[in-house]
Amino acid sequence: MSFKFSSPILMTAAAAMMAAGLSVASASSAEAQVCEPAFVAQSTAHRSVRASVQRFERGQWREAAHFANEALSRRNAAPTMAAARTNLCGALANLGDAGAAEACDAAVEANEGGWEALNNRGAAYALAGNTAAASADFAAAAAIEGAGPEAAANAAACR
Repeated sequence: MSFKFSSPILMTAAAAMMAAGLSVASASSAEAQVCEPAFVAQSTAHRSVRASVQRFERGQWREAAHFANEALSRRNAAPTMAAARTNLCGALANLGDAGAAEACDAAVEANEGGWEALNNRGAAYALAGNTAAASADFAAAAAIEGAGPEAAANAAACR
């Protein structure tokens, strides 16, 4: 499941990510490359995580974040918590929420060995204009066996 976004969203998210402490890489207009990264949703059998994925697929970011937070508010199995964190990362990044950086770092930590969280954190970095960090996360995600095509596409498009 991948999603691409237009420039006004990129600019809003970049401003919020900068406020959250993510640095923005500078580039001259000749060097600047437009990177519209693909986010991915991660699903499990858990009802709230599935609801988060459904909202994620529709671009309903507030609702996706709500259901991800609902799953995180209860004691759930590690895979459920990891998926909820990955979805929360993507939803908050698309909302331009100041908590996106923290959510994305938590998702990567919870998803050790999983490509989805690395991909979404890379996409959040890309929205913020931090090409170096985005590129590193996309490359790491694409190198994981079984990674989806979104990771390789992001790695190629967002350098």
